[in-house]
Amino acid sequence: MRRWIWVVPIVIASLAVGYAVAAKAWGLPGVQLGAGRDKQVDTGLVCSLGQFITNLKDSGRYIRITLDLQAMDKQSQEELAARSSELKTDIYALLRSKHYEELVGEEGLRNLQKAVLERIENKCPGMVRAVFFTEFIIQ
Repeated sequence: MRRWIWVVPIVIASLAVGYAVAAKAWGLPGVQLGAGRDKQVDTGLVCSLGQFITNLKDSGRYIRITLDLQAMDKQSQEELAARSSELKTDIYALLRSKHYEELVGEEGLRNLQKAVLERIENKCPGMVRAVFFTEFIIQ
């Protein structure tokens, strides 16, 4: 009986240490050790370009998307907002050049995401980290 009194706390302590190590290594919830506590991600750097509705190159087809851009920093966010009309014109031209088959499925969405990012990089190099579609409808 006396042996069990020492085994139980040792097992519990071992499990706690194991979980803490796993949480740090794999990002499990519940434990934040070291520098992870001070690290904060700035999610306020999103610039919305709004909704786009336009015809596709196919007759009788259209696309409706809502587009957000994640800026690299605050200055980039302000520059993107100031040049939004120019960026929207380029994105409309891109959308109108696409066929329905090019946009179908996840692969079509990802390819369009890359194409939009390339267009924006040509106009505003180094300002955009990611392109997000908050709405994506093809009819």
